[in-house]
Amino acid sequence: MIKSLLISVSFFWALGVYAQDDNHRVIDDKSGKEILIGTVTRDGLISMGDWFNEEYNKYQPDSAVISNIKTYNDNFPWVFIVLGTWCGDSREQVPHFLKIMDVLDYPAEQIFMVAVDRDKKAGNFCVGDYNVTLVPTFMMTQDSDEIGRIIETPVTTLEQDFLNILNGRIAAPVEK
Repeated sequence: MIKSLLISVSFFWALGVYAQDDNHRVIDDKSGKEILIGTVTRDGLISMGDWFNEEYNKYQPDSAVISNIKTYNDNFPWVFIVLGTWCGDSREQVPHFLKIMDVLDYPAEQIFMVAVDRDKKAGNFCVGDYNVTLVPTFMMTQDSDEIGRIIETPVTTLEQDFLNILNGRIAAPVEK
């Protein structure tokens, strides 16, 4: 209960405090290229190069699964995404996931994204309490409790794993 409260409080605090400092760019020590750190927006991801739009446009969510997810539209969970703009899996899965969210007309205010460096640090935003070891990690919370995660890559597809979480069948273990 305390952990879920911490997640909930941290999440809403971050929304208010860090909103003005979205899409902070730093140089990645390994590649020498710019990466995003801290809270990020879709526009911030798009500004990092062509990869976002290319992945977003090529992904076609399964319409039957989408129809099943839509039955939960009155009770969609909050989604917290921890990603790395330097990470190949994040560059693929995050645009795919956001495409699913768009097809669902998912409330944008219920999706929160944080970018980390290779050490899983997000500047002034602390992700240590969330036990994130691989990126991307998609965490779903409802009533201040985590109801499931998709870690790094989906077990089946992103939309099917999301539906499994909504149905109470956790799609991926908390730790891989």
